[in-house]
Amino acid sequence: MAIISNKSTFRHHVHMMLDYEHELSLIKDLLKKNREGMSVTDISKALNKNKNTIGRYLDILLISGQVDMRTYGMAKVFTLSQRVPLSAMLSYSKELIMVLDNESRIIDVNDNFLALLHLSRQDTIGKNIIYLSPPDVDVHELLETITTRFEEKDDTVTFQVKGRGERIFKQKSVPTVFEDGQKGFTIILEDITEHILAEREIRESEERFRTMAENIHDGLIIFENEQIVFVNRRIAEIAGYSFEELWKMQPLSIIAPEDKEAAARQIQKLQKGEHGLDELKVWILRKDGQRRFVSARISDVRHKDTRYSFIVLTDLTELKAQETALKQSEQRFRAMAENIRDGIIIIENGDVVFANHRIAIITGYSNEELIKMKSSDLVSPEDRDRIEKTVINIRPDSEDPEGLTIRIKRKDGSLRCILSRVSAAALEDTVTTYITMTDITESTEREQALRDRIEALQKLID
Repeated sequence: MAIISNKSTFRHHVHMMLDYEHELSLIKDLLKKNREGMSVTDISKALNKNKNTIGRYLDILLISGQVDMRTYGMAKVFTLSQRVPLSAMLSYSKELIMVLDNESRIIDVNDNFLALLHLSRQDTIGKNIIYLSPPDVDVHELLETITTRFEEKDDTVTFQVKGRGERIFKQKSVPTVFEDGQKGFTIILEDITEHILAEREIRESEERFRTMAENIHDGLIIFENEQIVFVNRRIAEIAGYSFEELWKMQPLSIIAPEDKEAAARQIQKLQKGEHGLDELKVWILRKDGQRRFVSARISDVRHKDTRYSFIVLTDLTELKAQETALKQSEQRFRAMAENIRDGIIIIENGDVVFANHRIAIITGYSNEELIKMKSSDLVSPEDRDRIEKTVINIRPDSEDPEGLTIRIKRKDGSLRCILSRVSAAALEDTVTTYITMTDITESTEREQALRDRIEALQKLID
């Protein structure tokens, strides 16, 4: 009797399973015909079934992912799930996909994932993921990131691939329900290596630029569509304002009043896209009231709809002071040279670079004419060798200038007797020769006349 009872129970369970599958098929067929969806009440009426029974069947279909449910107020509307076969998703997806059950055993894996791991399907299917040992890939980081199995999770995972270096993936773990109602999860890896490496390169490039910009001697301001986007430390040092103050200021606000108009014209040219001055030298007023003389080199670049303006500011105040001092020194030298009785000629590396007004009086030639002339055109033939040898042989920075008496031929053809002194100085590769010329023609003629009278008197006495 016990055996007969067991057989009867088994046939009863088989009959219930067949009814169960049949009822689920009826519901799915009904929903396939009603694409807009149906409520529990609608389905129970259509199939002439109890609402509670239909509700239990729909829960089974919903859990297994065969139907979808949408809520409209208090009503729940069920539609047939539009599912893509897992095999198709694995075959055509460019991502790396691996499907695991709730024990982390590999149910399926696509070819892209297998290619990364350098493993065959036989090496992976049915095995627990923690026991994978790919020959060329370190999956340690991947295994560490799979900590929450049945919740959606986004991570970035990095593989060290032999011969290829670092490969970076965006990982998504998606809860998965299989046809039999069992749960698992799917690992989807998107290769973002190129994107991440490009971002790194941009960050490194920006860091190199910032390092360079912060360590150059010049100040740098960068505008993007007329808005300041970068100011380096040197600008703050030159202008005497903090970064916060500079961000809020207009470029013209630190320029001295006498130079604002010229600077405004330059900025207007840039705004209109016109080619302006490459360099603008202006005075600026620091926050403490000091005046600084700066060179502003301004350039303008357009990239698509964005206009970038670059202002490179160089503090020339000390150089300006040196130039002013040098100019004053040159003016004093010129005033002295033009007011002494001696003529002065200055020669640099063989070329006449200066001749004072007295030289023109002595020779009868203008300064322009003298600069174009050679010494041989001015000195009498018998004295040419002496003066040229003296100029060549004079030692730079010698304390004793060489003196010699020569005769020159003026522009009008007359001869003049000249006492000349020659000295030289050397600075780096430049040798400067200084020649002073004193016209001693009258004194020489008087001395000669006196000698002639003495000689005549001597003859009378004898």
